[in-house]
Amino acid sequence: MKIERLSAKAEDYLETILRLSETPRGARTGDIAHALNVQPSTVSAALKSLAEQGLVDYEPYGTVGLTPKGRQVAEDIAGRHVSLRRFFMETLGLTQVEAEEVACGMEHDATPLVVERMGMLGRFLREHPGMLAKWEMAREAAKGESAPGVESGLDELPQGVRGVVMSVNVAPSLRKRLVEMGVTPGVLIAVERVAPLGDPIAVEVRGYRLSMRKAEAAKIRVKWRPGLI
Repeated sequence: MKIERLSAKAEDYLETILRLSETPRGARTGDIAHALNVQPSTVSAALKSLAEQGLVDYEPYGTVGLTPKGRQVAEDIAGRHVSLRRFFMETLGLTQVEAEEVACGMEHDATPLVVERMGMLGRFLREHPGMLAKWEMAREAAKGESAPGVESGLDELPQGVRGVVMSVNVAPSLRKRLVEMGVTPGVLIAVERVAPLGDPIAVEVRGYRLSMRKAEAAKIRVKWRPGLI
């Protein structure tokens, strides 16, 4: 059964109803309002809308139940949440509190394919202890303090995206030529064309068009600026 994607707020209601319905008291309007930090009148309006969509069984002053369709959606949301939280804790090394917060923010936007591949990556690392150990050592270097943005070698800069040159670590002879052409830290640069086999790479900087080997471009560090095309 294909179910249309709901709003984040509607998904929050269904996930909360699923959780509360598994308690002895069941899911009641007041408890839902308390869990979501909203007014009972807001909950009543939301439940009426969900009932009209065939997702919940709702009568004022009674307990709220999920229809088979509603339960399928709620369990899918809860499954996404658990999968994301596990990935953030086990693979990214976040604390339980951090993982829970990020999972809550992403569970409504992450597509099934994204969640599936994140799970596959986590499973791959668990099944390859040697790689997992190396990854755990590498991730410790990330403290969340670096400036935002993607940084890479010029050879990895996608076509259609400009980058800011951060450093130029090439041979002196090539450095002189690049400096003469304006390739210096702080300047904007773009990849215009890549040869069919990946070499050479044609770039544009300060109105000039240069051709360089991929190995040379890899030694020029750039920070991506996706908004500058």
